[in-house]
Amino acid sequence: MKPPPLPATNWAAECRRFIEAGGNTTHAFGLGRMLGRVFAFLYLSPQAVSLEDIAARLQVSKASVSIVVRQLFEFQAVRHITLPGDRRDYYEAETDFLLILRRGIMPGFRKKLQTAGMQIERTLGVGATAGGGSAAPDGRSEDDQAEIRRRLRKAQALHRRLDQLLGSRILAKLL
Repeated sequence: MKPPPLPATNWAAECRRFIEAGGNTTHAFGLGRMLGRVFAFLYLSPQAVSLEDIAARLQVSKASVSIVVRQLFEFQAVRHITLPGDRRDYYEAETDFLLILRRGIMPGFRKKLQTAGMQIERTLGVGATAGGGSAAPDGRSEDDQAEIRRRLRKAQALHRRLDQLLGSRILAKLL
C-alpha cells in the first residue's frame, strides 16, 4: 500500500532529507558525503542544473561541486548537458541505476580487485622464498611467516571467487 502524498511543506523537507540520506549512504561506503548529496540533488532535479546552481542549493563551493561532478561522471552517474547560447556547464543524473552499476562502478571495482589480486600473488611469491629455518629479514619467525602465508592464501581464494563471480555470464545478464 502506498503512503499518502505529503503536503507541499513536507515535500521540500523530505527532499532535503533524501539529499542528506544520499550523502550519508555514500559516506558509509567511503565515497564521501558530497558525492551522494550532489547525485541525490541531481536525481531529484527534472531538468539539467548548472554547477553554480548545485553549489548554491547545497550551500557548498562551486569548486567542490566541480570535483564531485567529475567523480560522478567517471561513474557514469551524471551526463554533461550544453544549452544553446549558454556557456555554463549543466548536468543531469543518470536515472538507470543498473547502467551506473554496469558501466560506471563495476569496471572500476574489477580493476581495483585485479590490482589487489596481483599484490596478493606478488606477496605470496616472495613469501614462498622466505623461511628455510631462519627468521625473515623483518625478524618474523617461521611460524609467523607460515601464518602470514596461510592468511594470504585465504585472501587469494576469496579474490579468485570474487573475480569469477564478477566475471560470470549470469551476473552480466542480471546487470
